[in-house]
Amino acid sequence: MSIKHLLFFLMVISFPEITAQKMNSKTQNHFIKITNQFSVQDFERVKNFILKEGNQKTYRNFDNNNPYYDFKKFEVYLASDIGQKNINNDPQLSDFNTITLKNDNQYYEIIAVKKGDIKAMKKGIESGMTENEVYLTDYDQNALVKIPDQLIGYFQDMLTVK
Repeated sequence: MSIKHLLFFLMVISFPEITAQKMNSKTQNHFIKITNQFSVQDFERVKNFILKEGNQKTYRNFDNNNPYYDFKKFEVYLASDIGQKNINNDPQLSDFNTITLKNDNQYYEIIAVKKGDIKAMKKGIESGMTENEVYLTDYDQNALVKIPDQLIGYFQDMLTVK
């Protein structure tokens, strides 16, 4: 057997493994559906509460004056559904489709995909998301496997406010 044949044989054997590694890195979940734990109606209820009872505070360099509310254990920020086209997060200019929950050492980013949002190409919507659903997105760029228990508690805290 010549060296060329041996090299070719080794390449053929290792090709499926290389392909599998590439497929796995591309198919990792960058979002998970959480509608059963936090519905679009829940999202709207929290959003409306923050717009009515909250204040404004900038928490990132992407935009300014985010509507926010301090729930003591964590803070909740809203972000515009048209991104930097509404850099000052003016509720008269656009709606909000993202809620970011922040505690001392963790961020959770939640996006509500409402009817018409996919066609309108609203900010944050990824391929594979469907309308009338709520998703926990991959804020830290790590593959998501399940909803963190801490986040379930935060949902309960947000939904018990009057």
